[in-house]
Amino acid sequence: MKKLTLSSAVMLERRGTDPIKRRGSRQSRIPEIIDVSINVLVAAGYAGYTINRVANDAGIRLSTLQHYFSTRETLLRATIEEIARRYLQRFRHFTDNKSHSPQARLEAIVDDAFVQLTKPGPPAAILESWGLALHEPFARDVVLEMQKQFTQLFADLVGEINPGLSSAECELRGALIVSSLEGLVVFLQWSKDTALKLEVYRNAVKVVWSGLSRAGD
Repeated sequence: MKKLTLSSAVMLERRGTDPIKRRGSRQSRIPEIIDVSINVLVAAGYAGYTINRVANDAGIRLSTLQHYFSTRETLLRATIEEIARRYLQRFRHFTDNKSHSPQARLEAIVDDAFVQLTKPGPPAAILESWGLALHEPFARDVVLEMQKQFTQLFADLVGEINPGLSSAECELRGALIVSSLEGLVVFLQWSKDTALKLEVYRNAVKVVWSGLSRAGD
């Protein structure tokens, strides 16, 4: 009988065929888990969402997932925050671009919103987050906090467009723009309109947001 020898390279190769992924670094693993979590939220809805499903779809053991997110609530909280953070980061990219006028920056956000909110996936995750917030206090707290941040972003932009407004008036108008944006999330998810008609809607939203920003007290 021949002597069986296994090199370390062969052993590592065999381990690599294990369907359970080896633990990565915290810096790389957390974003991966949250990406999968967003996909599960979209696919299963908040009612069907489980951390077991997330672990399975991520190709990791449940115990590995719980090393980073101990409960369903902590993972969902991080997931909702990440969904909102991505949109907030996109919009801040426009608001912070001082090479363009405040009005141009506001219109750029409208253009980007119509592109992003007509995509499959993340917009549906927003709706699921809102649905969860109706039933879970922790989710409601997250959604309300994110709403405040979006309101402040638009309030600051309104203040640049119309510097004569008080801070309270800017905040009010920022909140009205956010309410319009939230309506767009719902409308564009259900809309079956043609690209030409969506273009009409997009230009109309620019007129409405501009009117809210420019009107006097």
